[in-house]
Amino acid sequence: MVKKTNKADILIFKALQKAIAEDRLHLCLISSKINVPGSPVYNPWEVLLPALLPVVLGLFLIWAAGILWGLAFMVAGIMLSSNLVRKKLEQRLFDRTRALLTADYDSCCRLWEFGGIVLVNAADKSQGCIAPEGNWKEFVVLHFADLMTDKKTEEMPDEKAA
Repeated sequence: MVKKTNKADILIFKALQKAIAEDRLHLCLISSKINVPGSPVYNPWEVLLPALLPVVLGLFLIWAAGILWGLAFMVAGIMLSSNLVRKKLEQRLFDRTRALLTADYDSCCRLWEFGGIVLVNAADKSQGCIAPEGNWKEFVVLHFADLMTDKKTEEMPDEKAA
């Protein structure tokens, strides 16, 4: 279903972009909800490889060097994967989500409808909006209305002064 966008929606979206860019609005993710098949930011290789690679290499080591070496490699590989690699992959997921959320209005709405995103006001961390239950447009209008200016209206006072 194609939704019509109006100028007010675009201004609200631009205010969202500005608030995120100026770090006045923090983006948080609920990884268990957003990093699943069907999500616009889901990458199956980032979910499967960290667990699959140590197991496959460990099985090869069991065959080549012995069961003790193979199992030790599996345990070490899975521990390394769950601690170090996972943090890097979570950052990549965050970057992809942020880029898609701020790319354009339609992508933002599609990602919001999927869920797993939390918008938090940086000035007052008790104020937030959770996708998809919350209304991000109302949240942005309520807390970041000062960012909802159109360039044409900003240039008008300068033209009058000249």
